[in-house]
Parts: sequence; C-alpha cells; structure tokens
Amino acid sequence: MNPDPLTKTALSAPPPELLDAFSAAFPGRTPDVITRAPGRINLLGGHVDIQDGLVLNIAIDRGIWVAATHNMENMLRLHAINLNETVTLPLADLDRYAGANGHELPRWARYPAGVAWALAQLGVPISGLDAVFLGSVTMRAGLSSSAAVEMAFGVAWQALGGWRLSCDEMAQAGREAERSYMGLGTGIQDQFTVLCAERDQAFYLDCRTLEHEIVPLPDSARVVVCDTLTRRELVGSSYNGRSADCKAAVSVIAAENASVQMLRDVPLDLLDAFQPRLSADQFRRSRHVVNEIARVTEGRAALLAGDLETFGALMNRSYFSARNDYGSSSPALDAMWFAATGHSACYGARYSGGGEAGAIVALVEADAVESFVKHAAESYLAQTGNEGSFFTVQAAEGAGLITEGP
Repeated sequence: MNPDPLTKTALSAPPPELLDAFSAAFPGRTPDVITRAPGRINLLGGHVDIQDGLVLNIAIDRGIWVAATHNMENMLRLHAINLNETVTLPLADLDRYAGANGHELPRWARYPAGVAWALAQLGVPISGLDAVFLGSVTMRAGLSSSAAVEMAFGVAWQALGGWRLSCDEMAQAGREAERSYMGLGTGIQDQFTVLCAERDQAFYLDCRTLEHEIVPLPDSARVVVCDTLTRRELVGSSYNGRSADCKAAVSVIAAENASVQMLRDVPLDLLDAFQPRLSADQFRRSRHVVNEIARVTEGRAALLAGDLETFGALMNRSYFSARNDYGSSSPALDAMWFAATGHSACYGARYSGGGEAGAIVALVEADAVESFVKHAAESYLAQTGNEGSFFTVQAAEGAGLITEGP
C-alpha cells in the first residue's frame, strides 16, 4: 500500500510544460515541490460511499500535476494551465469565496481553496503557495479530476509544511473540502482511492471503516473509457437531491430501528417493509444503494476468482440499477452503454462518477480493444449523431511527491 502520501512515487517525470508554465507564471522562481495525483474510475459501487457502502475502484494513469513553492504573503496564487486562467486569493479570507480582486472564485479554484480551508480546520499550518497545475485526466467526465486536484495540492502543502497526515486524514480533508466548503453531498471513495490505490490492481474500500484491500485485476482485460463528451455540474444538478432522498429514507427507518445509521445497515427485506412509508423516489433510490452494496461484495469475490464474466454482468446490472432506480443516467450514457456492450468482447460496462453525463467505463478483452473502440465509436455516432472519445487506462499508484524541486 501507499500509506504515506509523502512517499516518492514511481511515476514518470513531470511534463515539460508544467515547469515552463511555472517559470512563466512566477519569473525567477523554481518550484520547491512537484506532486501528482491520479484520476479514479469506479468499477462497482456507484452512489454508495455517502451511505457508508463498499466500492471497487482503480486509480488511473491520467491525473493532475502540481508544481508549487512557498510565498511569504499568505496568498494562494494559482495558474490552471489547461484553462489558461490565474487566480490570487488571500488564505485569511477563504470563507469569502472570492479572489483578491473581489471577483467570485471560479469553480476550478474552489478545489485547492477548499483543501486549504479543510486542512486549516484540522489545525495544520497552511502556508502561502504559488502553484501551477496541469491535468491529463478528462474534466467532469466521472474520472475524479476534482479529487486528483485536491489530493495533489494536499500532498504539496504537506511536503512544504513538514507535517504528516495519514491517508485517512488527508482523504477526509478532501471530502470536507467538497462537503463543507463547496456544498456537495459527496463521499470519501474518490480521495481515498486517489491516495492509496496501487499499480495494476483494483482497490476495494469499506467507506465506513476505511479498511481497504488490493484486489487483482486480471491481465486478460482492459478498462476502456468511453466518453460521451457530455458534461454535468454536481452543483445545481439532481445529485444532491438523490442523496437527500436516501438520507430521508434512512431517517424513517432509523426512527424504528436503532441499529440503522445508513443504508449500509438496511437489508433489502427491511427496505421493502418500509416501502409504503417512503416516497417513490426515496424507495427506489435506496433500493439501488442497498443492491449496489451487495453487488460490490459479489464483484470482489469474482475478481479474486478471476471471473470476468460474472464481474462484467455485475457492471451491467449496476448500470441499469443506477438508470432505473437511482435515476442518474441520460440519453447519451444510454447510447454509449449500448454501443459498448454491443461488442462481443465487452464483459460489461457502467458509468463512473455522479451520472447524468460523462463517461461509460467498459471492461474489455485485452486483445480486442481496437475492434471494440471502432465498433463503439461507430455505434455511438449512429445513435446520437455525435462523436465520442475513447481511450484505454491502466491501473495506477496513488498520489505522491514526485520531487522536491526540478
């Protein structure tokens, strides 16, 4: 495992444009630290981490690079290379959600600002920071680019500050950045996977106890991202509403069952017994969560047995459960799922992330990836009239410190 996010990683050297951008943004200075954090794909366990559920993920070989150095002005100066945007904000005024110019912080800047805020709540020293960051993980496609940004910055502050947090503590800081600073009803699976996953392995996480396990990912399969190129925002979408429905169902059940704290504690027969007292949305969204947690247990056993057919079938059932019960699919995701599973070499597919838009993730026979991509691309285009984006990812190691300067 990678229990210490300061552990130097085996990742390749930072891209030259990262250091070029740092020199351009902060002339005459060199970075004190360079960090990298991977994106994340959810193989099984959609929408269950906020109910203390179980998940099976991989970190991926696309991520976020950060080059950073101290500044003495207690300012956070950020340059997002992919967006060619720069923000400066006082660390003393994070609660204002505004830059030094008084303008509202753009969405991308709220992730590192939120991490600074959450770490400060823990009482660790957060210094002024001059930083640039560069991403190779697709934004807002369900690949956890936000968690990668959060953890890359968290590792940078930790390296510069000389203090240590465990993976559990750092992941929880990232979750609080999203929950308390940004107002998102998210769980902990993204940040924890981004920190602690291992190369060429799947990552099993109990979101209640934070116990985790490395699970073999057979070499005979590849994970292919099938991006619909549609996007959604968690803020303002139905994401929080679905989460609220599940919380409301728990409240009703817990009022008569003291052992129930989350849907993790609710067997399907108990949920069925309470159906007359729940709204239709509360019941069906809760049913997805209860069944999905059970699917993860089955999926872990299937991977340990090398049974890709069973695991793929669970991915398919997960997709339709999220679509029909949780209500978080979309016409574009439906089209891409049918495009992916229409190929005989596809074991199974589901979406990764919050749903409504983004990417389908397919488990595909390793020697058939080229023909799979050709088929899926043609099928998606025929169904929607739109192009998709397709690429294979490898399971990668978690976030870490790449170097203490160039």
